[in-house]
Parts: sequence; structure tokens; C-alpha cells
Amino acid sequence: MVLRRSTTTVVLLSLTLALVPRSGSAACMNKFVRRTEGANRQVVTLLTGKLTFEEAKTLAQAIASHQAPLLEWVDDGGKVITRQFGDLKVMRPMPVGCDGRASGVVVIVTFMSLNTPTKKISIKLDANTTVAFEQQGD
Repeated sequence: MVLRRSTTTVVLLSLTLALVPRSGSAACMNKFVRRTEGANRQVVTLLTGKLTFEEAKTLAQAIASHQAPLLEWVDDGGKVITRQFGDLKVMRPMPVGCDGRASGVVVIVTFMSLNTPTKKISIKLDANTTVAFEQQGD
């Protein structure tokens, strides 16, 4: 069931990208979709141009080996709401780049929280990078 939902999410995000113009590089995009598992697990799929596929894989490996801090869900003031729970799953590259990157990535991260992200969520990727994501429309 979880795999089916993850696959559905990736397909929906891929279809969204089909609408992005193909001339040159696509516009910078940071979107998310989410689902709740159990009472307090927020499973968030992020589409971001702030990381390439390779950078995301490197980050996931660094987090897994405790060489980098966990991702953080932060409020508008930068205060931590909760930290990543479990592995950062790097799903696939996407043709959406930001800040001079040629491509972006789809990743899945889980947060333990009773709060559910709606409309916007800010994720702190590292000490210097906080990315604001908008919720993907249906």
C-alpha cells in the first residue's frame, strides 16, 4: 500500500512536470504532497530544484552515516517543528533546476508530528539552506 502511494505520488508530480515548458531549463519549482500514516507520521514527497539527484543521494548517505544533520521542518521564524524520522528516500531526478542547476530531484521524507503541513512547508536542508515548498494542487 505504501509503495503504491509513493508510486502514485511520483506519477502525479511527473505529470505536473509535463506542463513545464521544455525550452531551455525549466523554471525553479519547489512543491510537496503529503499523506498521514498512523496518528502522527507525516510522509512528505518533495519536488525540488534546490538539489540535484546526485546531491540528494550524497545528502541521504551523509545523514544515514551521521555525517550531516537530519532534515528539519521549520516554521516561518526558523523554529524547528520536527526533525526527519527514518531514511531520506531519493526517488528520481526531475527536469526542474534552481540556482543554476540543470535538474532537480524527488525525495520522500517522514516527520513525526501531529501537525499536518498545508499549503506551505519550509524544510531546512542544511545549516545554510531552508527551502519553502508549496503544496501541489489536486
